[in-house]
Amino acid sequence: MPAGPVKSVHGTFSIPSLDGIRAVAVLIVFVSHGLTAPSAWPGDVGVTIFFFLSGYLITTLLRREYDKNGRLALGKFYVRRLLRIQPPALIAIAITVTVGALGILPSTMNGWGITAEVFNYTNYFMVWSYATTGSAHTGLPPESSMLWSLAVEEHFYLLFPALMIILLWRKLSYRQIGWILVAACVLAPMWRIYLALNGAGFYRLYTSTDTRFDGILAGAAMALLANPALGDGIPFGASDRSIRYVAAPLATMIGCAAALAPRTFGLTISDSVIYLCLVPIFWFVVIHPEGVFGRILNNRWVTHLGLLSFSIYLLHRVVIALVALFVPVAPAVDLTSLIITIGIAQLMYLGVERPLAKLRRRLETRITARKSTPDPVR
Repeated sequence: MPAGPVKSVHGTFSIPSLDGIRAVAVLIVFVSHGLTAPSAWPGDVGVTIFFFLSGYLITTLLRREYDKNGRLALGKFYVRRLLRIQPPALIAIAITVTVGALGILPSTMNGWGITAEVFNYTNYFMVWSYATTGSAHTGLPPESSMLWSLAVEEHFYLLFPALMIILLWRKLSYRQIGWILVAACVLAPMWRIYLALNGAGFYRLYTSTDTRFDGILAGAAMALLANPALGDGIPFGASDRSIRYVAAPLATMIGCAAALAPRTFGLTISDSVIYLCLVPIFWFVVIHPEGVFGRILNNRWVTHLGLLSFSIYLLHRVVIALVALFVPVAPAVDLTSLIITIGIAQLMYLGVERPLAKLRRRLETRITARKSTPDPVR
């Protein structure tokens, strides 16, 4: 039977193995930005997993809310996202701006680049910057370009819930909406191929929302069509045993698609292959948290690393660059940077993320209570 949602130790809704998957994704990204990563290291896989996971989790939460209340509260959703994402992101931006302003790291940052990061259009700023200056990093605070992926996710958070409300208002079922998202995922690589054939460069294909949205929509489609956390059956009549047998080979295929693909294939088709592989992998690790991989992903140290993954992602590049100023050996730089980054992320979690999570829950409780209170008789 599908594994139902569980309560985490902090009392919030969670799904087995997802925090562990976050930990794997952020470590893949960390290694790719370190000084000892092999040239074929599939760093993009980490970002791709984050996209897929975000679409899956957010849509699962929206689906639960609609099933429970018969409606989606758009304002509540935006408050949750704002308090979850913006404070840690703004702190990370402030750190990189300070490091650049003090001259500790080389910097070409300007007001336009800082504004792009604050208002979540770093990805398109990088495209513009590369086209005008020859460097996608010109104008940005030092070691902060990874915020392009946060911009992609923020654009999804801004538009997708409203789209869900419209489609549900039009009486479309989850399955109908899910297949619409699948169709959009099919169109995405066709759009990337068209752009590539017409001379689009690396950053236009790699960082733009309109070329990377299918990763998030693929996760959203899974949440609507075949969601193991909400009791959906295995798609296409597949058996649980077949999912078990194909999960590991598909994980290997993901690495090959990212690491061995030629540049053009990697920027156009490769991500679509990865998203297809992630569907049965997610299904397997959610359904079987008791299995070998499930036990690893749900180990308390691994899941805690997953809880810290957002802050680790935001801070790891600037920490690596700063540590490299003082440590001469590349492996020691990476190891020291990992320890320091996890330590700072833990402080961010205790001092910022966890208190804001409590604030979010209080605000949601007040909003719900206010809406459920009947109007007084006049």
